[in-house]
Amino acid sequence: MTGFGRGEVTTNGTTVTTEIRSVNNRFCEVSLKLPQQIQNLENEVREFIQRNVSRGKLHVMIRVDEPVESTARMHFDREAAQQYLSMLEELRYMMRIEEPITLEHVISNPNIFKLTDDQLERVERLRPLILSSVDRAIAELKKMRTQEGSHLMDDFQKRLDTIDETVQTIASHAKERVPEARLKLQERIATLLDSESFDKERLELEIAIMADKLDITEELVRLSSHTRFFREAMQNDESVGRKLNFLIQEMHREINTIGSKASHAGISHHVVQLKETLEIIREQVQNIE
Repeated sequence: MTGFGRGEVTTNGTTVTTEIRSVNNRFCEVSLKLPQQIQNLENEVREFIQRNVSRGKLHVMIRVDEPVESTARMHFDREAAQQYLSMLEELRYMMRIEEPITLEHVISNPNIFKLTDDQLERVERLRPLILSSVDRAIAELKKMRTQEGSHLMDDFQKRLDTIDETVQTIASHAKERVPEARLKLQERIATLLDSESFDKERLELEIAIMADKLDITEELVRLSSHTRFFREAMQNDESVGRKLNFLIQEMHREINTIGSKASHAGISHHVVQLKETLEIIREQVQNIE
């Protein structure tokens, strides 16, 4: 689901602000933008978010505002920088690249910059502030998602009502189709009886095949059952995205079977309507946790 969450925590003059923007995605993908001095917390923050958010493409930005005397002091590793420059020169020579190596190329490697020991301790002091800020942003994000989810549920209810009404219409058409199909079967039986190569077993087989094609009662009952389970699942406070997705797959299976058995123009038309409605629901369900 789409959404936005902002969390801010202030302690001893230091303020950590987290902003999370979410767009629809079937999985949980986290894109993080952190200040240089807390880059070593990236994996921890990412795992924290993924433990609390199941789906969505999340763009996360964390900002740290603190007194000037507390800002990070860094130094660069001279030996690492020299080795990296030598590697770049060797690579340039090997690949016959005429472009010279510049300072920009060297500083693109973050491994040559190091935090001082006191700043490493400072990052550890910032950790609880950062995680608390992220937690608050997630809570705001979920609140906004809940509001959107409520609107989605209302839309699902209306579309499920449409499916149930269409199922009832198909059931009525199926009853009307029986006399027509019986007449066709009688004509085919008469044709077989007039044939010199009449085969009684073939006749029984034709009757069995026709009876199977006529009966879509079981599929209609199961489809109605799935819509009922779908409604019940929506009332569950736990994560239901995967369950709803499974129910949609089962509903699609029943609709396909009804379509394959249908030999009635009206039923075929309603099957197409069912598929269109279900596809709209399926696309929206992909965004539900």
